[in-house]
Formats: sequence, C-alpha cells, structure tokens
Amino acid sequence: MKEQKKKKRANQKLLIMNPKVAGIDVGASCHYVCVGNLSEESIRRFGTFTQDLEALADWLVSLGVESVAMESTGIYWVNLYDTLESRGLELCLANARYVRNVPGRKSDVSDSEWIQQLHSYGLLSGSFIATGKIRELRAYVRQRENLEQQKSMQLNLMGKSLQLLNVKLHQVSSNLEIQVCMKIIRAIVDGERDAKKLADHRHPQMKASKEDLEKSLAGNWRSEHLFSLKQGLTFYDFIKTQMLLCEGEIEGVLQEMNQKNMVSSQRPKQTLVRQNDYHFDVKNYLKEITGIDLTKIDGLSEKTILTILSETGSDLSRWKTAEHFTSWLGLAPKMKKSGEKVIGHFKQSVANRANQAFRMAAWALTNSKSYLGEFYRKLAFRRGTLTANKATARKIAVVFWNMMCRKTDFIPQSQHDYEEKYKQKQLLKLEKQAAKLGLVLQKL
Repeated sequence: MKEQKKKKRANQKLLIMNPKVAGIDVGASCHYVCVGNLSEESIRRFGTFTQDLEALADWLVSLGVESVAMESTGIYWVNLYDTLESRGLELCLANARYVRNVPGRKSDVSDSEWIQQLHSYGLLSGSFIATGKIRELRAYVRQRENLEQQKSMQLNLMGKSLQLLNVKLHQVSSNLEIQVCMKIIRAIVDGERDAKKLADHRHPQMKASKEDLEKSLAGNWRSEHLFSLKQGLTFYDFIKTQMLLCEGEIEGVLQEMNQKNMVSSQRPKQTLVRQNDYHFDVKNYLKEITGIDLTKIDGLSEKTILTILSETGSDLSRWKTAEHFTSWLGLAPKMKKSGEKVIGHFKQSVANRANQAFRMAAWALTNSKSYLGEFYRKLAFRRGTLTANKATARKIAVVFWNMMCRKTDFIPQSQHDYEEKYKQKQLLKLEKQAAKLGLVLQKL
C-alpha cells in the first residue's frame, strides 16, 4: 500500500488552472511573449514602440488569451500594462525577485516560458496596482515630492553661497525659508549691502537681537558668490511656482474623485500655510472622499495622509486584514525560525512611499503626549529608535486600516491611561515571575 501511494504521488503533476494565459519577459528594447500551446508560434519578439505594443495586444486578443503575467522590471512595464489593460485583459504584475529564483533560466526566451508556465499553474501573485484616478493622483503627488526635494537642494546651495559670502545668517536662524531670511536674501540679490538696512527686516519674535543680526549680515560681497546666490534664488522661485501648478492638478483630481459633493471652485486654505504644506484645503477633500477624519490619528498630517492615499487608494478592502496591510507596507516583522524556535528577524528594505509616510508620522510622535508617543519613547529606551519607529509606524498603520475599512472614528487613549495600563501589565508579569519562584508580591 505504501509503495502504491508513493507511485501515485510521484505520478501526480501540477494541474493547469487556466490554459489561456501568456507570459511576457519585459525589456527596455523588446518584449518576449510566450502563449504556450495556443499557437504554433508559441514565442514571439515584439519591440517597445507604440505600434509594436498595439501589435502585441492584437496578437494576444486574436488567440483568445484571458490573462497575462509579466515581470515588474523598472518602469518598462508601465506602457505595456496600460496597452493590455485597455484591451480588457486580466493582468498579473509579478515581482521579479519571486520569478528569477530558479537556476538555469538566464535567457529572455526561457524567462517568458517560465512565467507563462507558472501563471498557467496559478503560482504567481500579482503586485498591487492602483487604478483610475488614484494612479493619476499618485503621479502628481510624487512629482510634487520631487520638486520639494529639489527646493531643499537649492536652499542648501543658497546657504553655501551665504557662508562663502561670510553672511552668518544660519547662526541667527535655523531655517533659511522663513519670511525674514528670504526678505534678507532678496534684498542682497537686489543690491543691498548695508548691514543696518538688511537688519531692519528683523521680526520682533526673533530670538537674536538686532545687533547680533546686523553683525551676521556684514559680508565680503564677492561677485562670484553673489552670482551663485542669485541663481539659487531664481531656481528656488521657479520650483515654488511649479509646486503651485502641481497643487492645482492635485486639487483637480481630488474634485473629480469627490463625485458626491462635486465642487468646481478651488478651496484656498484659511489658515497660515506652513513650510512644504499645501496651499488649498486638503483636509476637507480627504474627509469627503473617505468619509472620516484621518487627521485625528496622532502623527498623521493632511500632507502625510494624501501621500498614503495616493499610494494605497481609498479602498483598503483589497487587504483582508490589518496584518496583510502592514505586511505589504513592510512594517510587519519577518521572523527567522529554526524548528519551532524564533532565532531572529529578517532585515528588509522596502521601497514603498506609504511605508516612508507612516515612518515619518512615527518620528513626529517623539515628543508627543499621546499614548503612541509614550509607546515610542518606552520602546526606544529598551530597543533603540529604529525599532521603536518601525513598531510605532505599524501601530499607526493598523489604526489607519481600521478607520478606512470600518469607517469608525479614532478614539485616542490618554498618556495617563496608557501608563496605568502599562503599569498593571508589568505588575502582572512580576507576579507570575514571583509565583514561579514561590514568592508573593506585597504592596508597601
């Protein structure tokens, strides 16, 4: 009987779940497409020009292909994905790391065959791809973030030029982008050299006195460094203009997403716009789209929430549980197990902008008086700031998923209640340890 069972297991093969599938090895200059037994010419090579992509899609549709799998190679898959999606084909964008871990398959032809074979057996899982307006919103938000980084670069170059001019503005102000510093820089570029007149731009709330500010503004005024400062300011103003244009496109997409309460006019922000914040009322747009106020979560600002939603979309039901969501974000710990023992954890680097946004939200809780801030500080004392940041980011992500999926308001726990709960937990732990040693704890 045992020998018969072994023979049956040896003769068992993987069942083909769907024969009408294709596998594509994506490249920069050409794509190799394998359709298996659907055609006598099972593998074809196509270029990457638009007419080549249209011909590829026509060939797959003519063969009755229902689903297509491809590797997520750089950004070369994007145009192909859009072309096939427009033809109504079901698409599976597989992580290249999971497909390539097979020795002996090094050519593009064998890669396309392998992808088609795995997909026909149903062994490939597709990556998350945003759809509709979310993809458009994500492109605009990412573009604004890139502009924001370029603006910071120009501010650093302007600071370097001021240092070479021996203008010690950084000693009286920690941020060059505040209104006072920008007025002084513009006056220098316009030709003002008198330190007393430059110091007249001082704001009454500045910590530095007018005398100290005047001393810091006495420079050497070398022409080459003044030229660099002028160019840095020109680039800075240009980037700020481009950021405002990008914000206009973002607001337009948010208006289209908010179909229930469509508003054609723009909504300027009524409060003072802080550094790198949006100049329109993002909070109300997000509240109308999601149906809840996500800014109540400690650490999450409207800018951070917009970044997260542009990456994940407003429908988080694609992740069955909060654990699935945090695993996709790369915030869930991955344990190393040997037998039944946990011997450590894998260190993973995740190129996920939503992951970075949740981590930034966790950093913002360093001095917070909320229970999340207290959790961060206690864990940072025991395990270090990096571990505490990741664990706190995961907690914020769990709250975020629950609010989005269950449409429930966030009820924050006070720092005092958290400390009392933590104290009771520690006492219970000590009582168990004392019981193992045959001791009894008594309150003094």
